[in-house]
Amino acid sequence: MKRLGTVMGCLSLALILAALGCEAKSPPGGPGATSRGADTSRSSIPMVGQPDNTFKLDVPALATSLKQGETKTITLSISRGKNFDQDVKLEFSDAPQGVKVTPTENSIKHGDKEVQVKLEAAKDAALGEHTITVTGLPAKEGAKTSVTFKIDVKKAG
Repeated sequence: MKRLGTVMGCLSLALILAALGCEAKSPPGGPGATSRGADTSRSSIPMVGQPDNTFKLDVPALATSLKQGETKTITLSISRGKNFDQDVKLEFSDAPQGVKVTPTENSIKHGDKEVQVKLEAAKDAALGEHTITVTGLPAKEGAKTSVTFKIDVKKAG
């Protein structure tokens, strides 16, 4: 019975401390937020869809498995914001040793929605999971954008 009283006392104390802790006012947005009032500026309104005059590159979500000596084709696509009708030049970087990345076109034309990219692994290509970066550069104006995709090079056989 004495133990039950001790447990009940501890629980009561915990509830009282929790209630007192709830009285503290934290800034909107949680701990670490610096704004003290409601921000009604346009930048605080969440964006739905693609912003005007911008684009986004879409790559495979999962790693593409590729054996040494094998060739595979993946598809890259583009999501265009309102008023974005430019060609987008594609640049690839960070391919591992022995892996060649070759798009069917060096850019995604303003009327196109996707481009095929050939991945070729040499017979001695570096094994393991690798990350390749694709950078899209607008032909006329606007910010470039980069996205990465993964390939997993496995031993042939």
